[in-house]
Amino acid sequence: MYVFVYGSLCKHQKNHDLLNEAVLYAEQAWTAGSLYTGSSYYPLLIKDDTAVTYGELYEINENSLEHLDFLEGHTSKEALFKRESALVGTEKGDVEAFVYYWPHATGGTHVPFNDWKVHQMTADPFIYYFAYGSCMDHVRFTEHKVDHLFTELKGKGELEHYRLGFSHHLSDGGRADIIEDTGHSVEGVVYEISENALEYLYQREGVNTGGYRPTVVDLILNDDTLVQALSFTVLDKKDDLTPPLHYASEIHRGGSKYLSPHYMTGIEQRFLNDLPVRDFYDYLQKRSRKK
Repeated sequence: MYVFVYGSLCKHQKNHDLLNEAVLYAEQAWTAGSLYTGSSYYPLLIKDDTAVTYGELYEINENSLEHLDFLEGHTSKEALFKRESALVGTEKGDVEAFVYYWPHATGGTHVPFNDWKVHQMTADPFIYYFAYGSCMDHVRFTEHKVDHLFTELKGKGELEHYRLGFSHHLSDGGRADIIEDTGHSVEGVVYEISENALEYLYQREGVNTGGYRPTVVDLILNDDTLVQALSFTVLDKKDDLTPPLHYASEIHRGGSKYLSPHYMTGIEQRFLNDLPVRDFYDYLQKRSRKK
């Protein structure tokens, strides 16, 4: 059996230890509903077929379910939360899972993006940001006059159990995405940013126009430190599409300063063979001559 969690039971949250016996099935999971703040440390999920709430999906046993029912007040005379079965989306496909809904009126405020982890993280004045696409390249920051917002570089970060995709389709080609996939990893550049940088990134990533959504992921930094970071993932994922040369060049130019030689070789092979970018070989030759 499965359970969808979206608040205090998520990774690094207050009650996550109740899932010690559970197995993470999908870190990127979603179901119909709207998320609101409550009077305590946990959010309230309201049934709403017009909205989507994001969280995590776990495979659990009967013992874990009993603990969760007790925590959520599901078995009490005046039920705090009501457990129901619902369809939960993941990048592996849809799964039927238990979901705890708030069945009462709520006086709280709506949680932006219906993502509690993003809401919690962006409440801090400074946060880590994981760039894995064109935002690794400082040129665009300078052109947009926001380079002063991205001066605190922490170096390379590695996101395990994800792969680099190009699932966001624009008229001139694909754009990068992180797609949950066990056994793979994505390298990128980690910045420490403030709220002003976040506003720029929301605009650049098309967050309000349905391009990408913010998400919180675990990263391994250069010194093997594990940190949480904000990143962006494509909402409407399609099959990988070859990116245009200018975009592939930004990824390569930015990544080559910080990412591992092995990873950069893989990027080059993708743009030469798997998703052949027109004139990318010439670009590599020119860079080689400049060294």
